[in-house]
Formats: sequence, C-alpha cells, structure tokens
Amino acid sequence: MFKPWPFGARRIQSQLVVWTALILVLAVVVTSEIRLQSSVRLLENYLQDRAESEVTTVAKALNLTETRAAALQIPMVDHRLREFVEGDPTLDRMDILQVRDGLSFVLCSSSEEAEDRIQSIPDGLTSQVRTINSERMMVTSLPIEGSDLVLVAFSSLSNIERFQAFNRLLTPAFGVIFTLVATGMLYIMYGRTLSRRFEVLLDGIRRAGAGEPVHIPDDRPDEIGQIGRTLNGLLSQVHSFNAELKREVAAATDDLNKRNFALEETTRQMVALQQQLLQAQRLATVGQMAATFAHEIGSPMSALSVQVQLLLEDRNLSDEQRETLGIIRQQIQTVVQIVSELLRNARRGPSDFVLTDLNETLTTVMRLVQPKLITQRIDAKLDLKPIPPVRGYPLYLQEAFLNVINNASDAMPDGGRVEVKSWFDSAAGLANIQIVDTGPGIDPSVAEHIFDHFVTTKDIGQGTGLGLAIVKEIVENHRGTVRVASNNGTGTSAHITFPVDASVTRAS
Repeated sequence: MFKPWPFGARRIQSQLVVWTALILVLAVVVTSEIRLQSSVRLLENYLQDRAESEVTTVAKALNLTETRAAALQIPMVDHRLREFVEGDPTLDRMDILQVRDGLSFVLCSSSEEAEDRIQSIPDGLTSQVRTINSERMMVTSLPIEGSDLVLVAFSSLSNIERFQAFNRLLTPAFGVIFTLVATGMLYIMYGRTLSRRFEVLLDGIRRAGAGEPVHIPDDRPDEIGQIGRTLNGLLSQVHSFNAELKREVAAATDDLNKRNFALEETTRQMVALQQQLLQAQRLATVGQMAATFAHEIGSPMSALSVQVQLLLEDRNLSDEQRETLGIIRQQIQTVVQIVSELLRNARRGPSDFVLTDLNETLTTVMRLVQPKLITQRIDAKLDLKPIPPVRGYPLYLQEAFLNVINNASDAMPDGGRVEVKSWFDSAAGLANIQIVDTGPGIDPSVAEHIFDHFVTTKDIGQGTGLGLAIVKEIVENHRGTVRVASNNGTGTSAHITFPVDASVTRAS
C-alpha cells in the first residue's frame, strides 16, 4: 500500500527550485565578475591609448623634437603642461625629464612638487601600471628622438577602481533580485509542469494500490506522459494477472477438493485395513507373523505420511482443508507409531525366492523415498552397473534397502547427499550394493551394536531400533552380508553383497 508523501510531489519541485537558484546565483556572480574584469580591462586599454595619444600630441605641440633642454623656457612649458592636464580629466600630471649620464631628473612639470616618479627610461613609447604613494597609476613615457628629454604622463586609475568597487557592490543586489524573480517564475513553472502531474501519478498509484480501477492521464507526449502510459499498461497486466490467478486458484481448489475426497476414501480404506489387522492379530496363533505384518505396513504408511506433508505445503489450501489434512497426518502417525512397536521374527523361506533384478529393486525404492528426500533437501544419485540377477524375495529385498536409505535420510534432517551404487564382482561372484550418506555418522559407542534389536540413535518416538536388525536378517536369509562403516562426523557407508544365481552365471 502506497503512503502519501507529506508534501506530495513538491519535494521534486523544491529541489529543482533550490538547485536552479544556486545555479543562477553562481552564474550571476561568475558572469558579473567576468563582465566587470572585461570592462576594467577595456577602460585601462582606453586610458592607455588616450594617454599615449596625449603625450604624442603634447610633444608635437611643444615642439620638443627641435628644442634642446637648455633652450626650453621652463616657466612657459610648466604653464603649457598644466593647461594640458587641466584640459584632460584623465591626466593627473605631466613631467618633462632630462636624461644625463644615465640618470633622469625633472626639468618641467605640471605640478609644483618636482619629483622623479619613474625608475628607468624606456626605449620607446610605453605604458605601465605602477603604485605611487599607495595609488595605482598608469605611467606613459615617450622618449623624444634627437634629444635627451622624456615626456612622462601620469593617469590615475582611481576612477576605474571606484567603478570596479561600485559594480561589485551592485552585483549582489542585482543577483538577489534576479534570482528571486527567476526562482519565483521557475517555482510556478515547475509546479504546473511537474508537481501537479506527479501528484496525479502518485494519486493513481495509491488508488491502484488500494485496489481501485484507475486510468492515469497519459495524453502528453513528454516523459511524464510516457510514465503514465507505462503505468497504465502495467496496471492492465496486473488486472489480467489477478483475473487469471483467480481462475487458477478456483481450478486448483476444485482439484484439491477431488484429491481431498480421494484422500478421505484412502483414509477410510486404511481404517478398514487397520481393523482387519487388529482382528487378524486377535485370531493369529503365531505372534511372530503378526509382528512381521505390522512392520511390513510401516513403510507404506511412512510414504503416505510424506505425501500428506507435501499436500500440506500447498499455500493455496483453505483452513478447513489444512485442518482435515492435519487430522489425517496425525492419524497416520498414530498408526505408524503403533505398528512400529511390533516385532517380527518370522519370514518367508528360500522356497519362495525367485530371480530378482537388484537394480530394478533399487530403482523402485528410490522412487518411493524420492518425496521424502526432496522434502529434506537431500540430493540423491544412482550409479547402477549391470549385475546378474540373484535369488530372493523382492519385497523383502525392497524393505531392506528402504530401511537403509530411510536411516540415511533420517540422519540428514537439514539436507545432504545419498549415493547408491551397484556393481558385479565377477571374481568373487558377488553382487555389490553400497549406500553412502553425508550425515553425522554413527557414535563409536553404539557402532558395534547397530544390528542388535532395539538399538537406535534416534530420539524417543522417532524409531524402535528394528530397522538395521531386520536388514541384517533379510540379507543373511538371502545368503548375503552387510557391513556398515562410519567415522563419527564424516557420514556412513552400508555395503551389502549377495551371491548371484549360479545357473545365470554359467549361462553367461
């Protein structure tokens, strides 16, 4: 379920406005500074051109190129220099210097304070910016050809500096006003083009999350319109999926009801079979045969219990169906517990034995235990090599293998691996069966007693200790051997051998 944002889609609008305002401020500051520096540079170039033009004009007006220093009428030249300075507001002072023996001194000046303000005599007309008495000035020097005179003009840069300072004060105010106006316009624009449309999208998504039929406006050809069209397509798919899911659930429910009916019928048959078993036990005169029958029914009941457990893992079961299956599983476990307590001491004899394919028997057993192995996440591997048939009773051999594999799976409740191998030892004339698991192994304190009756490593209620004893009895009745090897913590290996039928060996 979607929750509404405290400010709707205004978060994006606010972020865009803030970032835009920051970009505008930065752009205004940088642009103003570049413009100011360009203006200052242009003013300085203009001042330099004007100063150089002025000194050239003054030199021609005073006819300095044809006048020696000794012939200058200094008071008149001073007066003329003052006139030039007063007539040009960009000039601060003009001096005529005389160079003698590499040294210069003021000969004439527009100022009454005679002081030499230049450090060296240039070779030609030059201008440079210098700081004189804490004031930045542009000094323009013009050596007079054919004489030892130098005309120097001093132009103050204070006006340019005041212009620069004023513009730097004006820039923040202009930037603030411009940013506020632009931000306000952008806020309105973002609100109309983004926030309102995102709020429509979010409202549609919230309503869709609540299960309402929704169609999000998607008539505009921009990115938000594309999002709306995409969401509408997804919502349409979700509605179609929900409808299909409801149909599948209805079909699965009907199928489950049929299976439930069949399971109930099976349960009734099992109850009838149990009653027949109880009556047979009352009428039987041989207790060993009754115990044998009880152990025989234990294996299919365990397999049936696994099948019921798989049905219970179906998430589509209703509460009533799950309760019914739980009752069935409980009753099956009760039956298994009852029959597991019985003993069996009598078996069919060699007169009932027939030629039996051990590989086929192993394959049948693996099919029976496959659901249980899958439930416990146990990986099973069959590696069956061709072997001649042996004489035996298939059901008893199947029970022996089933007991060994069940013991292996019970030792790995959290998953593991079971590997079943078969091969023929032609030199010894023996069919070999090996069942290996990756469980915790057998405690050495009980390893030598595992074939005794009522010896088990399982918890109370989990086993009776008859499994491996019955396996040994069945194998020995078939003239075979069984050995179990285990290192505590490294798994268990059961190795079973049977002599093959002599007539089959001779024929091959």
